[in-house]
Amino acid sequence: MNNYPLIRFVIIFIVGIIAQSILHVHISAIIILFTLLLIFTIALLFFKKDKLEFVKNIFLYLAILLFGAVYLGLFNQTEVRYPFPEPKYSNVKIDGTINRLELKRDGRINLYLISDSVKIKEESYNEKYNLFCAIYDDNKKSEKLFNKLSVGNIISIKGTVQQPRNERNPGEFDYEKYLNSKGIAAIVNVYNTDSVKVISKEVSVIKNLIFQIREKIDAQISSLHNKTTSALLRGLILADRSLIDYQINDYFINAGVVHVLSVSGLHVGYIVLIFLVLFNRFNIYTRYFLTFIGLLFYLILTGADAPVFRSTVMALVLLAAPLTGREYNSLNSLSFSALIILLISPKELFNPSFQLSFSAILSLILIYPPLKRFIDNLHIKPKALNWIIIFCMTSIAAQLGTLPFTLTYFHRLSVSALLANFIVIPVSGAIVALGILSIVIGSISLWIGSVVASANELMTYFIYWFVQLLGKKEYSYVAINQFSVYDAVIFYLILAQIFYILKKFVTSSAKIIAVISSIILMALLMRFDNYNFMPGNTLSVMAIDVGQGDAFLIKFPNMKTALIDAGDKTEYFDNGGRVILPLLDKLEIDTLDYAFISHVDSDHYKGMEAILREHRVKSVYKPKTDSSSANDLEFERLLHSRNYQPHYYSKEILSIGNSRIYVLNDTINNYFESQNSNDRSGMLKLVAGRTSFLFTGDASVTAEAKYVVTYKSFLRSNVLKVSHHGSKSSTSDKFLKSVKPEIAIINAGIANKFRHPNKMILEKLTENDVQIFRTDKNGAILLQSDGRTINPINWKQMKSGFNF
Repeated sequence: MNNYPLIRFVIIFIVGIIAQSILHVHISAIIILFTLLLIFTIALLFFKKDKLEFVKNIFLYLAILLFGAVYLGLFNQTEVRYPFPEPKYSNVKIDGTINRLELKRDGRINLYLISDSVKIKEESYNEKYNLFCAIYDDNKKSEKLFNKLSVGNIISIKGTVQQPRNERNPGEFDYEKYLNSKGIAAIVNVYNTDSVKVISKEVSVIKNLIFQIREKIDAQISSLHNKTTSALLRGLILADRSLIDYQINDYFINAGVVHVLSVSGLHVGYIVLIFLVLFNRFNIYTRYFLTFIGLLFYLILTGADAPVFRSTVMALVLLAAPLTGREYNSLNSLSFSALIILLISPKELFNPSFQLSFSAILSLILIYPPLKRFIDNLHIKPKALNWIIIFCMTSIAAQLGTLPFTLTYFHRLSVSALLANFIVIPVSGAIVALGILSIVIGSISLWIGSVVASANELMTYFIYWFVQLLGKKEYSYVAINQFSVYDAVIFYLILAQIFYILKKFVTSSAKIIAVISSIILMALLMRFDNYNFMPGNTLSVMAIDVGQGDAFLIKFPNMKTALIDAGDKTEYFDNGGRVILPLLDKLEIDTLDYAFISHVDSDHYKGMEAILREHRVKSVYKPKTDSSSANDLEFERLLHSRNYQPHYYSKEILSIGNSRIYVLNDTINNYFESQNSNDRSGMLKLVAGRTSFLFTGDASVTAEAKYVVTYKSFLRSNVLKVSHHGSKSSTSDKFLKSVKPEIAIINAGIANKFRHPNKMILEKLTENDVQIFRTDKNGAILLQSDGRTINPINWKQMKSGFNF
């Protein structure tokens, strides 16, 4: 450590930040303690006795630790939060200044607005809020407006303000927390370009110049390449991954190569090389100075994210070392770049980009050298094989260092990562080089630039094909759905122990036994903080938050599973693929034994399509096909194309272990003779011991009345899924008296346009002493039954540890 003085201080500074994030000590107390320590430390510096050297160091380290805590505490005092009382408002008028514009997209403009005033109904908010705005319209209108806008313009918009989506279901990405960490308080959606007016054409000269350069580079990329290659190059060169398809991004994650989609050291290396070649005729001082300027410009151009910042600082230090006569030290330069980032914002420590970037480089610095020495001692021939093995060791070192963060954020241990990185890293490097070359040459000769671009399109096609081949869910990764900070600490401690064993132990047999024992110990220790949302020997029912729609996941005491409905799928969001499938993975449910579609309305069945396409269901139940419904006929075609023979609702009892599902309606024999899709909803009663749940779909008061007549007291249930999201067209007094629920669950979207649930229904439930749970207020709702009682479970409190 004596050779690396900076890293000691940076580590202690980071420990202070982490300690404050856990303990949340009042800022005034830390400042007083820090001031006292600082005074004592300065006072001790005047004493020359060697015996006090240890005490001086302790006081100095404690002062640095407290400085880290103070620094985070000061930043937390200005912590960004959603500022409005309700989570969603329509027809909101906002005046503000464009702080940042994103690059052009089809039918959509993304911009960041600093508000001057926000008018919600009759109330005005005149504080400065950083808002993320998405403006939607057809391509022609969007492009026309986009060409009018500049960074610094003052605009007036009218749209919908809403709170960003937080963790609504177990394991979901907390988008609100992410945006808040970026200083963004709320999201604004504008659904036509006519709702945007430019009030002032003022321009922020520097910011707008940078945007215009980005825009010109993007236009050059788009003019030379097809859409697929353009999307990739926009991500690799301009750090904008918005056009890369969600599924493609998922393949990269599965294959363990998603890091290549981020602008990082590879790209900075190419930029340094290009500048050094361009300025080769100048003397060394001028050449390095111009390269410094070029690097800083590239840093600003890409948005200065942690990987680019870290790589740029390290490159600058590397270039500066020979000019100052100093020897380059990778650990100190890495520490220096980390310190600069954390001084700008200590919250970056909790940014996945920061963690993945720095852990990868740190592991290459610490883990790769002993691995390389081991390979060198083997004297492998031929050289080509030796080079391949060394490259693999580099990849292994980086993956070992980043593994805890990869498992935390992606929950996947890629088994194809080694092979994928071996091919993808050099190919993506070549794509970046050719991309930059095509931009430069294309500005001189469009024809030659197009030839270079054609070569790049071939490589893009290859890399996508290769990543999709290695990124298939069936074999590309092992799901690790529970990984906490505690697990990460255990991992790094055992990893250090393994390297110590390999260094100190003499015989191969002793090394093998000790390493295997260490790995087994790690596996056992990591199980201590595991938790299970839906344990065995218990009936668990989860109302999944899918917005304005229905979805219920049931896990029976015998470990069988069922899904009732799956929410909607729209052009912008698929609840099946983006909410339910990740939830099933999180809960380690490979295949659903039963899928019930209450009725073929999009907010109930559309999300089921993604689940069926992945063959994650054994048996499907639904109403008999309605030949007059195009949606129903299309859904039937999907079922048959996936070799499903659906069961149509008819009065029957499904025995699932000690539980039973009673199907109360009969669509085969036209029970109730209703042509209304809502009234043909599957009415299901789930019974476990002395407890019961009634699922009603969207049945109206008309259907409810017939159920009351037919089933009378059999309708009585402890839990009622309130029909039709709490609409006033359902939940009649007679039906409620027949069911006599203790708990009511209402599935509804936050501030939805239908104004569900209806106030009258809520009052009715309250008057009957029914405990109400709502997905729009609570997120996912988890109830568990032991056969005697039903208990609501706070799944958010079940999660152990804390997030990175």
